[in-house]
Amino acid sequence: MNELAYWAMSVLFWIVLRVFFREVKSRGAFKIPQRGPVLFVVGPHANQFIDPMVLVTHCGRSVSFLMAKKSFDKFWIGLFGRALGSIPVVRPQDVAQKGIGALATSADDTPAVRLVAGIKTKFTEQLRARTVLNFAGSNSVEVVEVLSDSVVKVKDISEAAAKALAESESGGGASFKVTPHVDQNDMFSAVVDRLNEGKCVGIFPEGGSHDRTDFLPLKAGASIMALAAMSQNEFMNVQIVPTGLNYFNAHKWRSRAVIEFGDAITVTKEQVEAYKKGGESKRKAISEVMDAILEGLKAVTVTAKDYDTLMLIQAARRLYRPVHMKLTIDETVYLNRRFAEVFSKFPDDPLVLDTTYRVREYNSLLKSYGIEDHQVIRTTFGKRVAATKLCLRVVEAMLLFAFAAPGALLHAPIALLARKISNQKAAEALRESSVKIEGRDVMATWKVLVSLVVAPLLYTVYSLVFFTSLLFNSTFTLRQCVMYTVVFTAVTIVFGVAAMRASEIGFDVIKSLRPLYLSMFADTEVLRQMRADLAQRISAAITEIGPRLHNSKDEFEASRLIAEKDVRYGEILTEEMNKDKNDEVRAEDKSIAADRGVAQ
Repeated sequence: MNELAYWAMSVLFWIVLRVFFREVKSRGAFKIPQRGPVLFVVGPHANQFIDPMVLVTHCGRSVSFLMAKKSFDKFWIGLFGRALGSIPVVRPQDVAQKGIGALATSADDTPAVRLVAGIKTKFTEQLRARTVLNFAGSNSVEVVEVLSDSVVKVKDISEAAAKALAESESGGGASFKVTPHVDQNDMFSAVVDRLNEGKCVGIFPEGGSHDRTDFLPLKAGASIMALAAMSQNEFMNVQIVPTGLNYFNAHKWRSRAVIEFGDAITVTKEQVEAYKKGGESKRKAISEVMDAILEGLKAVTVTAKDYDTLMLIQAARRLYRPVHMKLTIDETVYLNRRFAEVFSKFPDDPLVLDTTYRVREYNSLLKSYGIEDHQVIRTTFGKRVAATKLCLRVVEAMLLFAFAAPGALLHAPIALLARKISNQKAAEALRESSVKIEGRDVMATWKVLVSLVVAPLLYTVYSLVFFTSLLFNSTFTLRQCVMYTVVFTAVTIVFGVAAMRASEIGFDVIKSLRPLYLSMFADTEVLRQMRADLAQRISAAITEIGPRLHNSKDEFEASRLIAEKDVRYGEILTEEMNKDKNDEVRAEDKSIAADRGVAQ
């Protein structure tokens, strides 16, 4: 790794993140060992290119990443990878091929022998021992021995895989992919060498990026690396740091992110000795370290079984926060994680079921009003105040967009091209993957990559046009033309950033218009009352369920981000705001009545 190139990449990444994200927060960086070998295990892997950038700019140490050779061989991505000293990895899924023919049901049901039959297959040409056959979605079996072109012996077939094969036989068999076994000895040797040198290695143990709300099954590579390195050097102490990446709309420009570092995991000497013995002891040691890694990752991330549950967690967290209290982005992630624990550990608890029902009912009402939860409190204005604010904000939005329009026009080619290419790449990734949902994990990567290439080209074109115009249509000298062109380029870049920020504020202002409109023309009292009631119920539920997540009530109260007194104060504040609103409405009614009396 070239330290100068790494430093240059770090600066570039910092600039890119500042432009792409509104905010990136870091938690727990003090837990990272400042000396010695460190293995960063990072998850969930929600973004191909952005994830390493966030780690590089926030961990405080130089990190070499494991990088898919498929990506490493791409010019621009490979350029960054080589600058960071990345280690290329040939992933089995990247060299998978379409199987010839189709798979049928198991040819033998004897427990000791598992045979799979093929229909018009060429197993002797395509398969070898340890090859994996993937079929019917995520089902797979590993080949033990190839017996003929149409029969192969495999390891135990899961019940789901056997059922999928049985169901496919009537339709002519199941199409399959052949994933060969890849020898990773060179990659493991490179990682061990880096750790022996006291350096840091970053790995995404899920094996690939995805856009799911929970972890994919973790690969055992991380634990094998740590154990192998320590088994070769008795004086080495590899620290495994679980690193959680939490994004809010990661595929969109100007979104937010939090990177959180967990407590370092220490591999024990007993585990290293068990690894050296091989056999069952080795497998047990690997499994123990992997279990510790998974628990460490769960402690620094927010995961849910599906998208609906994740949305429910976030809604409950918003309702739990008192209206007077503003949380930082990392505190928001902390609360999300706590609510995720409650929903995952107590799914059948009556309080949790009741909360789930009421939150969904509240969300449906919000949808009918066309506003977000955080906008509900803004519907408490009286009609006159709301009308005044509405007019002022419309004018503010118009001024902001008028300022941003020229910059948006100048940078439109970047935005349009980045969107088009990122959508195309997302569609390609979705077609090639069985784990992605919408392919959003590649969108931010390609938006950034396209912008890094197109933006300099665009600024160069603008500068050349400006320079040519000055040179042939003015009396300036060549030196003056060059100087003015440099100034023009700098002003264009600064103006572009300012225009982006102005449009960002403008859209925020636009979003605030709907609550003001409702304050003028709709009765939102039922919505505010439902929110206040639901917030109180969630607080009471957390007060009762929270201690069950800890060893004692005192421990729960000590770790509680929002104390019970804060919740009560929020309820009082809400009542006062509603009272003020009612007083204002009554004052308006009296004023209207007085006006009518004068008119009569």
